[in-house]
Formats: sequence, C-alpha cells, structure tokens
Amino acid sequence: MKYLIVLIILFSLITAGCNNNNEIDFNQLVDSLVKAEKTMNSKELVTTTATSSSSSDGIINFRIMVEDRLTNEQAKELVFDFYDEIERGITDLNLFRKSYQINFDIKSEKDGEIIYKGQRNEGEEQIWWQF
Repeated sequence: MKYLIVLIILFSLITAGCNNNNEIDFNQLVDSLVKAEKTMNSKELVTTTATSSSSSDGIINFRIMVEDRLTNEQAKELVFDFYDEIERGITDLNLFRKSYQINFDIKSEKDGEIIYKGQRNEGEEQIWWQF
C-alpha cells in the first residue's frame, strides 16, 4: 500500500512538472484588454475604443474611434500605445506574440469612415498598415 501511494505521488510530481502550458490565460488577456481600453479612452484624440478576442482562433480585434481625421504619425502613436497597454498586462509576451494575430482599425466619428487599418501577425513584431 505504501508503495502504491509513493508511486502515485511520484507520478503526480512527474506529470505536473512536465505539464508545459503553452496558452495565454484568457482571463489575463481579457483584463489586459479592458485596462487598455480604459487607458486609450482617456487620450485626447480618442472618443472610444472597442476590442474583441477569441482564444479559439487566436485573433484580437480592436477599433479606435476618433473625432475627425488623424495624421499618419498620430495614428501610429495611438496604435503603438494600444499595443503597449495590452502587452503591459500579459506575463508571457513571447507566447502572447506567437499566439495572437492583432487586427485594428481607426475610424472617424465625423464621417464614419475607417481611415487606417492594419494587423500584426502571429509571431511577428512588424505591424502591417493600410493607409
């Protein structure tokens, strides 16, 4: 009986030690997105933001609404700020960057047009823009 208990304990320790969790905690991701939205909504150029995400398809979408038109530099600054805010709440950035594609757009409230959009693909640092 003692040997059986010892074997079960050893087996539990070995399997727990070998358990390599290669997934981002979805609750952590959601919390990070909510905090990023709150921070972005406090910025002068931003009227509102919205995000959606799915752990099953590995895609995060976010939209930044602005009052009117922006320069390319203003748009880049807003998107980089949003990325930074999202990543600030993630503990394993490498895994996060490998696991999620991030799509974004910036929409003008004045005329309802999407004025910028782009994405960062899984495993890449580079952001692809469509101006």
